[in-house]
Amino acid sequence: MADQSDSSGTPPRGGGAGSSGGGGSGGGGGGNRNKNRNRNRSRTASGGGNSGNSGGGSANAQRKGQGGGGGQRSGKGGANRSRSRSGSSSSSGSRPRNDQSQSAVALAPPAPLAPLEMHPSLGAPQIYPGEVAANRRRAIRLCAWTAAIPALLFGALLLAAVSPIAGAVAFVVAGAAVMYGAWRLAPAVALRRIGAVRIEEHDDPRLYNVTEGLCATFGLSMPSLNLVDDDVPNACALGRDARRSDLVVTTGLLRRLDPIELEGVIAHELAHVKRGDNGVSCVGITLGTLFGGEKTLRRCVGESREYRADVVGASAVRYPRGLLDALRVMIDAPPPAEGSLFASPSRFGSTRWVWIDPSVGHREDPLVPGDLDATSVRAAALSEW
Repeated sequence: MADQSDSSGTPPRGGGAGSSGGGGSGGGGGGNRNKNRNRNRSRTASGGGNSGNSGGGSANAQRKGQGGGGGQRSGKGGANRSRSRSGSSSSSGSRPRNDQSQSAVALAPPAPLAPLEMHPSLGAPQIYPGEVAANRRRAIRLCAWTAAIPALLFGALLLAAVSPIAGAVAFVVAGAAVMYGAWRLAPAVALRRIGAVRIEEHDDPRLYNVTEGLCATFGLSMPSLNLVDDDVPNACALGRDARRSDLVVTTGLLRRLDPIELEGVIAHELAHVKRGDNGVSCVGITLGTLFGGEKTLRRCVGESREYRADVVGASAVRYPRGLLDALRVMIDAPPPAEGSLFASPSRFGSTRWVWIDPSVGHREDPLVPGDLDATSVRAAALSEW
């Protein structure tokens, strides 16, 4: 019981004996209680201190932990940063090789493609500068051939009469003079051979308007308009070059064709002017008139040029049907009457291959394989567009 009371710390309730007898015991119980109290106080103090210390320690530990975490973060962050920096430096150290390889591929331009050689062809819708240059050279050669015989005769005369030096000089001077004269006078000779008359805008406003509009399309200056009084529908282009050209039409052409068909014919003739065919035609007519006639003219102007002008002219107006219908009108036209230019072998023979319809009076002739200048062949080709 005493142990229990001691242990519990509660005073026993009893009589005087217990109280008298328990004076010492009471004193002992008070001492025990004091001890217990002191013990509890020490425990509570120590516990509070410990709890405070533990709390402070835990707080400090948490702070330290946070600081340590921060240190870890900073350490790890610094480590990561250092690693990232080192990695970036290493990657940057390894990147130049990749960049060099990529930059080598990117900076090294690919081998330039070889330019395509564009040769003038019969089916090309545009006119190449090579065509114009070739026709200019052809015209100069024809003028040189025209001047060859007079120059040889004059040089031989002075060679026999004066001296070899005088003969050589006379040959050169006479050749140059005749060559220049042939180049300058060939258009007038050709127009006179055909019998064309110059007309103005008020004489045929429709022809003038159609020609003026197509000249803007082709980039040409306005040609001189000339008219041949003949019932056969036909047309041709003459003149010295693209800047000084002559357009020749017949009265039968103006009377039989509607505006769309007339546009196709004028576009065909302006294609000749654009190519430089008109200068070759004039010199060829001059040579054909002097000697050879039709065969000489054909050799001078060459072959397939009418088909080439059809392609360029139809492409310029973007309506091949107009030129096709015009060619069909020419094919279906009645044969030339007596006294017509196209019924005269001498006049028409020396000018035949410069007209848009060279088959006038020769409809029944057998077609030569590869001949693209015949009117029926060209009409068949246009019908397939």
